[in-house]
Amino acid sequence: MTDQNGLIEYIRELDLTFSRLAYRVRMLQSRYTVDEITDTQYVVLRTLRKGPCNISFLAQMLGVTMSAVTALINRLHRMGLVDRKRRERDRRQVRISITPAGLQVLKAVEEKRYLLLALYLSQISEEERRQLLALLKKTIDLFEREKIPEENARPL
Repeated sequence: MTDQNGLIEYIRELDLTFSRLAYRVRMLQSRYTVDEITDTQYVVLRTLRKGPCNISFLAQMLGVTMSAVTALINRLHRMGLVDRKRRERDRRQVRISITPAGLQVLKAVEEKRYLLLALYLSQISEEERRQLLALLKKTIDLFEREKIPEENARPL
């Protein structure tokens, strides 16, 4: 039981650490990208760079309602950063794609973000950065594997 308690305490600390890191990075980056786009708009443009998709996919990815994504896409469309195209077979289906202007804004925001992160991450050694990246990738791989049977999970 002690090992289980130790693991739970570790998970609490890890959760707090990830939350603090994400908060600090968001706050830092939002100070320098205020004139361009919001964090959510950034995530959408980055996703659309990989290829067109529909509103329901974006809603699921962001964990928000389809109406919230529709409003977000409307703003991006008014800004000239995304295009909407109805499918020929089913006119109810709309594909969202990034425009050349959207790609330019995305590139500018990424350059600022990466330069800011470089200022901070340059404070740790190259070896530590390599280890950090390797551990984060390994953790992501664990979460992207087949689901662990949730019936084995017990309440804490």
